[in-house]
Order: sequence, then structure tokens, then C-alpha cells
Amino acid sequence: MRHPADWWAGALEHQEHRDARAPGRTWDLRLVPAALGAWLTGLLTVHLPPERVAAAGALYLAALLLGAALVPVVARALRREGPPPGRTRAAGPWRALPWSAVALSALAVTAVLLSDAAVRHDTSRGPLGEALAAGGTLAVTAEVAQPPRRWTAPASGPAPEGEDRTGVVLELRLEHVTHEGRDGPADATATVFADGPAWAGLVPGQRITAVLTAGPPSPGPPVLRAAAPPADLPGREPGRREQVRERFVLATAGLGPDAAGLLPGMTFGERAGIGPELEQAMRDTGLTHLTAVSGANCALVTALAGHAALSFGAGRRACLTAGLGALAAFVLLVGPDPSVLRAAVMGGLAALSLLTGRTAVSLATLSGAVIVLVVVRPALAAEYGFVLSVLATAGIVVSGRPLTRWLGTGVPDVLAVAVAIPAAAQLWCAPVLVLLQPAVPVYSLPANVLAAPLVPVVTVCGLAGLLLLNLAGGAGAAAALLPLEAGALAARLVAGTARALAGVPGALAPWPQGLPGVLLMTLAAAALLCTVHALDVRRRRPAPTAGALHEGPAPAPFPEEHWRGLAHLRRRRRTAAAAAVLLVVALLAVRAAVDGRRPPPVWEAVLCDVGQGDAVLLRTAPGRAVLVDTGPEPQALARCLRRSGVEHLDLVVLSHAHADHTGGLPALAQHGRIGEVWYATAGAAPPGGLTEALPGTPARRPVPGETRTLGGLRLTVLAPPPTAPGRWSDPTSSDENNASLVLRAELTGEDGVTTSWLLTGDLEEDGARALLRTAGPLVDVDVLKVSHHGARNGGTAIIDAADPALAVVSAGRDNDYGHPHPAILAHLERSGVPLLRTDEHGAVAIVQREHRLLAVPLR
Repeated sequence: MRHPADWWAGALEHQEHRDARAPGRTWDLRLVPAALGAWLTGLLTVHLPPERVAAAGALYLAALLLGAALVPVVARALRREGPPPGRTRAAGPWRALPWSAVALSALAVTAVLLSDAAVRHDTSRGPLGEALAAGGTLAVTAEVAQPPRRWTAPASGPAPEGEDRTGVVLELRLEHVTHEGRDGPADATATVFADGPAWAGLVPGQRITAVLTAGPPSPGPPVLRAAAPPADLPGREPGRREQVRERFVLATAGLGPDAAGLLPGMTFGERAGIGPELEQAMRDTGLTHLTAVSGANCALVTALAGHAALSFGAGRRACLTAGLGALAAFVLLVGPDPSVLRAAVMGGLAALSLLTGRTAVSLATLSGAVIVLVVVRPALAAEYGFVLSVLATAGIVVSGRPLTRWLGTGVPDVLAVAVAIPAAAQLWCAPVLVLLQPAVPVYSLPANVLAAPLVPVVTVCGLAGLLLLNLAGGAGAAAALLPLEAGALAARLVAGTARALAGVPGALAPWPQGLPGVLLMTLAAAALLCTVHALDVRRRRPAPTAGALHEGPAPAPFPEEHWRGLAHLRRRRRTAAAAAVLLVVALLAVRAAVDGRRPPPVWEAVLCDVGQGDAVLLRTAPGRAVLVDTGPEPQALARCLRRSGVEHLDLVVLSHAHADHTGGLPALAQHGRIGEVWYATAGAAPPGGLTEALPGTPARRPVPGETRTLGGLRLTVLAPPPTAPGRWSDPTSSDENNASLVLRAELTGEDGVTTSWLLTGDLEEDGARALLRTAGPLVDVDVLKVSHHGARNGGTAIIDAADPALAVVSAGRDNDYGHPHPAILAHLERSGVPLLRTDEHGAVAIVQREHRLLAVPLR
């Protein structure tokens, strides 16, 4: 049997043959000018009126004509007298830009302009066009196309400093529009700017009605602003696609939180189950792209289908047809994600090239995909996902092979490819990435190298499980367990890699913001890429054949033992490098396995990380607790219950009827074992969704002074006072906040020490003053849950009256409201009260140890 060291050394030999084995050059530049022209035109259509876009397109074509005319002239002026002896003259650079490229660019620019004109014509008709032209108000029925994203802008009006400066932006597919008494159908996608928890909690596929306002006419797709919170509409019956995705998500829910989030994300781009802590760790290590389905997933699906057809004896055409059919089905499953569309069009063009007997050239295929997509949808040119996908693919095509060859001089081919591919993609994407986040993930490259072997495992196992789960009659549900378990293990390794490297000091290096940061990163990335290409050209250049003659005898050759010693030393070094890489992977695997099976800590209370909302668990007995509020997202609440080890909820408390405190109720419908529900609201009816989520569960409003003892927990209701029927016929948001159910909780630990909590809901200053008049000394506690997520309108009087040893704030990371407010933070600091925040610390367990409060991360 061959020794492993000999096998490893054999993989590193014959460096001089590597370039001979490499495929031919893929730099076909003929379609690049047309792709650049189409992309530039599509980008300008979003920001400029049509006449200025047409002028910019004409200017680009004129510059291209001038360049095509000047390049040959400059090349002839710089041409040498003749090539060196033994070499033929290489083709000049003008061959990469024939005159046909100028004609193709003109056609591409014209096609984008015509497509944009057609889109503008569709949106300028009917009630929608009238509202956009007049800047009026319109009522719409729409479907959420993309999840809300955070945006920031200077505050307008007399809003308090630091408040109302942020909101969310989302894409809506308009179905029906009403404007000034006229209504009609609409078939357009609009960008909507809004604020408020009702807008922030929308999910793709949700149907709503909303009142929107159109600002001054602007180029590009319609841009609207929300004038009121949206109202839900009954959703359509889930189609086949939704059923397939939901079946897979449910099947992975029991595989652990990391697998439940990453398996759907890395298989078909469903990222809703990824926890905030893991999402931040992946962002800090540059692994977020793994959960966005891209060209690698599409290529894997196409290749698997093609090889499956080949195993049955199919010919070339049948194999390509099977691959394209599988790719089309995969695109339908994932949805119209920009990177998926780019990869799918590239795959289709490459397959057509092979079917017609042509060689598929990567850069030409990428350029063709860009032209096709931007012509069909000009606004795609301005989407970050599309831009990053194109840049990453171009980086791999242009710089991947030179970087692989340069690294291959000292490391095995496999390791060279594993390092070169993510490095090339990141260098090309770096200027856009720092525009999105002004920081550089220092350990992004090693994180991607370590995760690269795991990605195809997760994807293949996920796809196998997906197919087995959807076999007729449910026969594959049991068979799907094996690939899903294997994929879950690989997903946990990816999560462990992200957490391990994100926890290393200096994982994120600050970078200048705005245009200076983009320019600086562009210069740095360009310098590195030029260095790599220059080194590759120098290495591949033939050695000179001319030299000087020296008289005398030739030097004696080195003995064979010398060369054997050098070869042995190289083998030892490379074996040591391989062992180090394997050791790192093994350590990450052990950490992931330990994290996945670590028992939950023995806690007295848990502050759940549910984003922009509240959810607190108060322990009553092992595996039992009281839940105060549910947060806005069912999946986030379910994850917290699972990690905390809670199997039975003796009591669920809904402090008031806002979505950031009741939106997680559907998670309780699946959790089961709920004893009773307490709620408070400024209206006459219970909070929305309570009856649907927990049918048959006793629910009532408690009254001030009521107490309940559950195990080691004693609850006392402090507010609100009973409300007369009809008193709040049309409560405002402030009325609802001030109607929050306020509780004093006393938890007695196993050592007999009691810790007191004050849970204040979203009380504002008026509600806080009323509480302090009636509750008296009962508000003096050890732990204070700061009201209204630390908003400024919660005031500071309740903080002074409580005089806590610890304050906690539950808020979403980079939330839309600026919570907690700097004024509240400053007051807590002046008062010497330490603060625990879910947006910074994630989910934490509060433990009483030797008369001290300890906060332990809940992993």
C-alpha cells in the first residue's frame, strides 16, 4: 500500500505540466463592451430621465468608436521592429475589440432603452400613472416581493433628535390601484419606503392593502412612501413551490438551530431560519454568500442531472437537455433571485454553445447573460445582488486561473484552487462590499477556504433530501433522514467555522465610509490583482535562450543524495501544511459538535433575542417557564424556546397588542403545553391572532394586585387599571403602549436567594407616571426591563424609581427606530446601572450565583 506521504508528494510533482493540462484561455472580449454598455444604460435608467440616459448611451458609443479607431494606431506606433528569434508575432490587443463589438454595443444600448421605455409606458397608464404624475395618494392591493431592508435618512419635521431617522424599504408587486375614485389593475413592481413595526414585519409572499403616497416624478421604477400601516389580506392557496419549500423547512426544524437555518439557505436560499447571532458571525467572516443561491448551486444541479442522464446511456443532447430541465426546475424553486437569474442564463447560453458545437467561453457567456438580463429588466443593473454576482463570476474567470497557477508553485492544486477562487471573487467584489458595510472581514479568506469543501456536501445532501421528501405517497420521508442528517453535520461545521473565526480578535477591520472608502478599496484591489497577473505573466514567459560562454570545465553535478534530500524536505513541509489544515478542520468539527449538543444552562430568566421585539422567559421549574411576550418572529421565538430547553409554558403574558410583542404567537401553536394566557390591550378585543394560534387555551385580562405563584416564581400585576367598555374606541399607538401589562416578578433560586424583576412592556412617560402613583415601592427591583426597547419616550423616571442592579433592553440589531436612545443610555451610565442588550449580546440567560447576577450567552 502506498504511503500517504508518497501520495501527497506525488500530487505536488510535475509543476511544469500543470499549465499544459489547463484549459485554454477564456478571455473572449468581443461581448464585453456590449455588456458594459447595457449595464451602464440600465443603471442610468434608475437615476436619470430617458433623454439623459439616451445621451449617456450615445456618449459611450462615441467613446467606444474613438477607442476602436485609436487602439490600432497606438499599437502600430509601439510595435517593435520584429519578434525575438524563434517567436512569432502575437495578435495585437485591437483584435479583442473588432468593429462588430461596436455594432453589438449599439444594439445592446438601444435594446435597453427600448425596454425601459416599455416599462415606463406600462407604469404611466391608468390610476397608477396618474398618481405618479400628480404625486397623489393611492390605495393599493399588493404582494410583498422582497423582505424589508433597513434604510437611513435625515429626519424631517420636529421629530426628537435620534428618533424617526430610519425605516424600511421593500419591493411590492402591485395588483390593484385606486386613485381619486378611479381604480384598475396594475402590473408593476414598486419600491416602498416606510417605517413602523407593521411594515418591518412583512414577509415575501404576504398580500396586503396599504395607502401610499407618490412623491415627485422620478426615473426608474415607481417609488412610493407609506402613509399608514398595512392591512393583511388572505393569502393565496400555497402553490406547489411553497409546499415543497415548507415541507423541507419542517423536516429540518428538528436537526438543531444551525442546521434548521443553514440547510434551507444553502439548498434553495431560504434564510428566514438563520438566527441573528449566526447571521452576524457569517457576515463578519464573509460567509453570507453561502446562503444566497448562486452559480455554484446552479452548476451543481445541472451537472448532477446531466451525469444522471449520462449514466443511463443518454447522448450529449439528451444530457444537456436534462441538465437544462433540472436548472429550470431549480430556478422555479428558488425564485427570481438576481444571482440565480445570472447563473441560469449563463448555463443556458453555455448549453446552447455546446449543442451547436461551439466552445463555451466563460467571459463571453457572462457578458451575454448580462446583456439578456438587463435588456429584459433594466432595473436589475442597480441591484447589489446582481452586481456582486457578475463581479464575482468575472473575477473567477479573469483572475482565478492566474492566481491558481501562481499559488500552485508551492501548494497542491486542490489547495491552490480552494484559495484562489474565493480570493479572486472577493478582490473583484471588495469595492461594492465596503459600500454596503464599511469594514473588512479580516478572516474572510480562511473562512471561505475552510467552508469550501462543506458547501457541496450541504447542497447535495439538501437536494437529495428535497427530492426524497416529495416522493409520491410520502415514501421518501424516512429515506430523507440520512442525507438530511449528513447535510446537518456539514451545516453545523460551517456555523462552527463562522463563530470560531468571528470570535478571533480583530475579525473586522474598520474602513472609510462612502466614496473615499470605495476608491481606496478599488485602488488596493486593483494593485493586488495587477501584481498577481504580472507575476503570472513573468512566470509563464519562456526563459531566454541567449547567454554567455564560459571557458573551462563544467561544474560537477550534485550527487543524487542532494536531490533526494530536497525532495524529502519538500514532502515533509507539504505534509506538515496538510496536517495543519486537517487539524484546523477537525478542531472546528469538534467545536461544532460540542456546541450542537451542549445542554442549556441552568438559568432563572432568559432574555430571548427575537429582533425588534420583546420575549422573556421566567423559570418556574426544570423545563417549565412563564413567557412574557413573543417577539415579532415565530421562528426566533421557537429557536429561543428550543435552546432554553423549555417544554411547558405555565403562563403566556402578552403585554399589549403590538406586533413586536405578539407576532411570535404561531410558534406557540406548534409548541403545545400552554397553561393560560394573560393579555392587556387598549382595545376591547384580545390581541390579533391569539384565538387562531391558541384555540381553546384560557385567556383573560388580569387586574392590578392579582398575584400568581408558579413553582419558584411569584408574579404580581401592577398595571394597567381596568378599562371601561368603549373607553378606547380608536386607540392610538401611544394609547396601546401605555396600556401595557406591567408585572413584578420574584424568582427564588435553588439557593433560596430571590431576584426581583420589573417588566414594563412599552410604557411611555404618561403610563410610567400613572404606574409610579399606584405601585409605590413595588417598582424597586433588582432587574429592570427598560420600557419600549429603550426609546426616548419611555422616560427616565421609572429607571430612577426602580433603582435596579441590572437593566436589560430587547431590541433588534440596527433597528429602524434608533433603540435604545442615546439619552436613555446616558442616563443609565450616569446612574451606574449596567446594561444588557440583545442587539449587542444576543440571547442571554440570567443566573443568580452567590448573590451576584451573571449573564451567560445562550448558545
